[in-house]
Amino acid sequence: VTLDALIVRFDDMLGKKLDEAHWQAFFNENPFILHMAFGYPVIKVQDQASVGGRKLSGKGEKITDFLLKNALTNNTALFEIKTPQTKLLAKTAYRGGVYPPAKDLSGSMNQMLDQRYQFQREVSAIKDKSKLWDLESYAVHCCLIIGKTPEGEDEKKSFEIFRRNSKDVSVVTFDELLEKLKQLKAFLTEADTMEAKV
Repeated sequence: VTLDALIVRFDDMLGKKLDEAHWQAFFNENPFILHMAFGYPVIKVQDQASVGGRKLSGKGEKITDFLLKNALTNNTALFEIKTPQTKLLAKTAYRGGVYPPAKDLSGSMNQMLDQRYQFQREVSAIKDKSKLWDLESYAVHCCLIIGKTPEGEDEKKSFEIFRRNSKDVSVVTFDELLEKLKQLKAFLTEADTMEAKV
């Protein structure tokens, strides 16, 4: 898939009300997009990965949408995918232009922290059962892809204050990932133009 085609498809999907399964399939087909959410090189280990938490009854299994690892250190990262329509903030301000996080956002973040907790508890057994010896849990990175950037200035401020003060879960919106792809395309186009002039 060319970068141009990927951008067009991503943009088209953003305009539709697709469920989580469609987005998980899209990222599974195009794992390169997940790489854009990190500041370091990553490798996909598995999608729909079990991270532990099973009870004796067999219930309670924790599943993360994607398990990735740092290509150089093998430190793991967990990815959870929601939808672009997922609300990030409450509909009404708490006080003076300050909007609290929506239940879906705070709940998703807590879900990820629980997945990380279970993974860190079970990592030895997971490595042994799956024969994946090159996974490490030094400081498991959690990344949540959810919603779209809020429109109002107070809403943008409230969202940034909330997510930037969450040290353990990186929150990235769908439109931010699309913008990263567009910026990469612009950079590569400019590099090609400069090379052609030389």
